[in-house]
Amino acid sequence: MPRPLSLPVQLPFDVTDRSVGPGTGVLGVGGFVPEGLITNAELEQLVDTSDRWILERTGIRERRRAGAGQTASVMGAAAARRALERAGVDGVDLILVATATPDTLVPATACLVQRRLGLGGVPALDIGAACSGFVYGLAVADGMIRSGAAGTVLLVATEAMTSLVDYGDRSTCVLFGDGAAAVVLRATGAGGIRAVRLGADGREADLIYFGPGTEPGQEGNAFRMAGRGTYRLAVDRLSELALHVCADAGWRLDEVEHIVPHQANLRIVEAAARRLGVPMERVVWNGDRLGNTSAASIPLALADADAEGRLRRGDRVVCLAFGAGATWGGVALEW
Repeated sequence: MPRPLSLPVQLPFDVTDRSVGPGTGVLGVGGFVPEGLITNAELEQLVDTSDRWILERTGIRERRRAGAGQTASVMGAAAARRALERAGVDGVDLILVATATPDTLVPATACLVQRRLGLGGVPALDIGAACSGFVYGLAVADGMIRSGAAGTVLLVATEAMTSLVDYGDRSTCVLFGDGAAAVVLRATGAGGIRAVRLGADGREADLIYFGPGTEPGQEGNAFRMAGRGTYRLAVDRLSELALHVCADAGWRLDEVEHIVPHQANLRIVEAAARRLGVPMERVVWNGDRLGNTSAASIPLALADADAEGRLRRGDRVVCLAFGAGATWGGVALEW
């Protein structure tokens, strides 16, 4: 049974009245992962760790690594092409790219994805909300579509995380992998996005950051994480979000067919599921094969579930994210 909610940090952005304007539905989803592979056995050769230690603490067996030239924009464009093909769409009105690992600081990775897709002239922008970026992107796309500012939106989440990992930091280097996924969104008469919740708390910015390490063996600037603090806050936020976003949508949690959390760590996912009383059979998890792909993790999980035939029309899906910032977000949608 879920414990009583305690919200020391307000979840400020909730969209509960969806009676105005069209709904926002997913027309197509596509994923891309590079061929390069990093197994736990390989990590044993790089850092003081073991396959057993990694599995017990993260649930990850392997993760993908981008090859030379496979930047965030390259992977993002590959995923976008698959999503556009699945949707049967060859043009969009807006391109959003969620990434924490842009090709370069300027220009935006969204513009580079646009160029690779040959969609010049379409507005394009990046969203920087780390692991919560895809859910933030869904909220932005939903608002643009409901307002009439855009008819069809391409939302891409793409990450080249292994390029920014310190392989001397065993607490973080075992977590991250590379990959991209995309969804095509358009107004729909029924179903689609039913509720959105977003939040952030900059007071927790030091939990996850890019910069110098503070422990022996940590060298240079890289992704760093305070494991215990991140675990506690992530479990709190994910479980709270699930209940709030379901209430906003008018759903009971036991009516939801699929919970799709950020694939950060199996221990976090299982702890949140236990708190909510949700069996793992209803939780989509592919982090054992892909690791933590930051903003790309939720749409990659959706792409896998869709390819496997697990997602059926009308299914109720709740996506839950927590990431650096600290940021968090939840979306309830009908597939």
